[in-house]
Amino acid sequence: MTNKVRDIICSVIMLVFGAGMIVLARDIPHKIASDVGSAYVPTFLGICILVVAGAKLILTLLNKKPSANQKIAFTQDALGGFGTIGLMVVYMLIFEPVGFIVSSALYLFVQMILLSEKKNRNPILFAVIAVALPVAVDALFVYAIHMPLPVGILGF
Repeated sequence: MTNKVRDIICSVIMLVFGAGMIVLARDIPHKIASDVGSAYVPTFLGICILVVAGAKLILTLLNKKPSANQKIAFTQDALGGFGTIGLMVVYMLIFEPVGFIVSSALYLFVQMILLSEKKNRNPILFAVIAVALPVAVDALFVYAIHMPLPVGILGF
């Protein structure tokens, strides 16, 4: 498979995924009376995915460089991609029972380890980021948007 074919396939998959997000977000009920609503973020992300995937598809189709037609080998990048898909499935399965903060912290930490190169790995920094980011996002949802996220079995 060439770089160009890979980019076209990925762009089309992401266009379908983004459109699916937008369509499915229309059926999300409003749980808490606010201006934002539960469907806002998935719809916004779906639109962002459509814009980026569409731009990538157009740029790929317009690319006439010979390097675009070079064959690519199965590399560490592919392992990172499949690992990310697996991690997302695990995250999705543990999200409700474990809660947002714990599941997100675990996911972020493992994702950063998976995608970083050995020479750039800093587990302490990754752990700090993996804990601080979900706590900040949870605080934003609870106190600013007034839409609590799942707390899970640990109570936070």
